[in-house]
Amino acid sequence: MSNVAGAKASREEEIAFLALEQVLGVDISLADAGAGDKKPDGSWIYPGSQQRTGIVEVTSPPAAELMGRWARAKKKGRPQFESGSVPLRWNELTEVCAEMLAEDWARENIEKLVAQSADERHLFLFARSHKDGGHYFYRLSDSYDDGITEHVDDLVLPMGISDVWFRGRAQRDLGQPHGLAELRLARFQAGVGWHRYVVWIEELHLPSVNRRIADDDVPADQRFPKDRSVKPAGG
Repeated sequence: MSNVAGAKASREEEIAFLALEQVLGVDISLADAGAGDKKPDGSWIYPGSQQRTGIVEVTSPPAAELMGRWARAKKKGRPQFESGSVPLRWNELTEVCAEMLAEDWARENIEKLVAQSADERHLFLFARSHKDGGHYFYRLSDSYDDGITEHVDDLVLPMGISDVWFRGRAQRDLGQPHGLAELRLARFQAGVGWHRYVVWIEELHLPSVNRRIADDDVPADQRFPKDRSVKPAGG
């Protein structure tokens, strides 16, 4: 995603930042907002004396056509839906991920990360639709509570990338639509392997939804996203 002068984290970026902060125990700042689209989205320094640094780029497969269709549907008061089928590709999730990371949109974001100096470079992927990756991301992050396990081989990450994250299913308590949401994540870490996590995201700590796509029933003055304009101590 793109950072411009005076920019704040987008909703998707903020979800990623909050999730990473819970898992990694760090404090993420927006990268240099004056550098246009040349800098990754977020950066941090791990606590302690080692001054180990990390950067992250938050991105998704292109979905401009779908977003445009949903925006038109909202404007006309029609339901928003996604049609079509998704190839199952059971036990082929590693191949799906490798193919996705080789696509132009992913390579552009990987190159942006690799161009920057950091001890760790993280790529955080989300999908706006089931067809464009969401179905597979859900399966990658599933806890398999039903006992049906799917084999997932190790990924070969692009040179210079330490971690790739996949945002999975989010579930919110229907009785508290403005409260906490449970978010599942999958992470492949170079030299270590796969991890799965469950984190909790507070709706009132997020920026507003895209109003072209959906109405926001939370008043703007009740949202308090984190101020990320100041770098962590030591930065």
